[in-house]
Amino acid sequence: MKVCMTDRQTLYQAAAAAFDSMRIEPVVVELGVLRGENAQVLQASLRPRQLFLVDSWCARTLVAHYSPFDPIPAWVRPVTDFAHYFGGPMEDQSTFDRLYEDCAGRFENQPRVTILRGDTIDELARLRGELGGDASVDFLYVDANHQYEFVFRELMEYASLCRPESLMMLNDCCHSAGGQRQNLGVLEAVARFIKVSDFRPIALTSTDYSDVVLARAGSRIGQVFAKVLEQSTIAHVDVPHQLLAAARVVYGSQGRVNISFM
Repeated sequence: MKVCMTDRQTLYQAAAAAFDSMRIEPVVVELGVLRGENAQVLQASLRPRQLFLVDSWCARTLVAHYSPFDPIPAWVRPVTDFAHYFGGPMEDQSTFDRLYEDCAGRFENQPRVTILRGDTIDELARLRGELGGDASVDFLYVDANHQYEFVFRELMEYASLCRPESLMMLNDCCHSAGGQRQNLGVLEAVARFIKVSDFRPIALTSTDYSDVVLARAGSRIGQVFAKVLEQSTIAHVDVPHQLLAAARVVYGSQGRVNISFM
């Protein structure tokens, strides 16, 4: 696994180069879309043959699934703290209707883009029908509910849609002070997923709220992606992928962020 001193967008570019090398025009799926800003970056970077965007845009679901505990534990920030990020009250459905409309407007009259409004698991059957056939996804970006059980379920369910030569990418795959306050479970879910599947982490950004890239063990796309990174100017360190679960964010002088496995 390559711990890369770079950001998410650079990994998108590396993925695009790997797909180009293998002459793959990818089918891309994003789980958790919000305003569609990241989806636009995915579209520009990967130039997908098809882009599917899945999100519930539902206030009730987000608030209900934010924490399984009532009251919320003292070490977790209340969901209302994130109103500024979502652009309105978290419990108000109109906040999420506006987010959906913003996203829909970004991709209006784009036949290669399909928006599925619903829970990521509930929409799985519909997505399978839209794709046609079985394993049909080349690039899966997971950024929906960040709680452990939800992330693990998405990985397990959506893996069945991913081609043998496919990549997965997850946002917020880290342990950090800020992540703990959001009760993030992405890192723990990925650590379990790679134990029970044939996917392995091949790259991790050395950033707060890290992004991780997964590929099937021994896959050519994983090897080509790694080669792209090796031949780039991106500074990176190779570590055994088994160390992923131990990764944590540490802060150096002047706010510098690093990934530590100690």
